[in-house]
Amino acid sequence: MTYTLACKDMGVACPFVAKGETIDEMMEVAVKHVKEEHGYTDEQLNDPETQKEIKAAIKEE
Repeated sequence: MTYTLACKDMGVACPFVAKGETIDEMMEVAVKHVKEEHGYTDEQLNDPETQKEIKAAIKEE
């Protein structure tokens, strides 16, 4: 099973899609991308509302 998280599903106009065999693996890729490309901070990513939005946008393929 592959897990994905797309920037567009988070309301960001970006074609990037993080993929991984586990949620942790996928999140590692996604966090690196959003920090480097979108300027997110750990504080923003750890915000409970942001965490809720992220969990809702994760898809299983």
